Amino acid sequence: MGSSLRLGRHATRELTRVGLVLAPRRGSGRWLVRWAMLAFVLSAGAGLGYAARGELPAAAAPALLGPSPEVLQLRRESEQARLALRLAEARGQELERQVDALNERLREATEELTFFRKAREGRR
Repeated sequence: MGSSLRLGRHATRELTRVGLVLAPRRGSGRWLVRWAMLAFVLSAGAGLGYAARGELPAAAAPALLGPSPEVLQLRRESEQARLALRLAEARGQELERQVDALNERLREATEELTFFRKAREGRR
């Protein structure tokens, strides 16, 4: 038992001497990311500079100004249509519930009527 403990300690010492490489170094990938970030920052800065001076191309101007009044109107109409649809669905479900309740009452009344008819015929 003592020898296995010594072997364990020896193996642990050997493991601590071995250098582990988890991932190889890649320097070129970092430079590519840095260049891409630099290009993005410069282009964004140039775009903001043009926007501040009011020199945007015609195609880019509406995108930065926000949605047009027509788009806003269409969104409002779309939301109103969705709301109307939800209300119609809710009304339909309520009407179905009421029809089911009325059908149940009709069935009960029909059964009761049948009972009374049979009882009356039984007396004759």
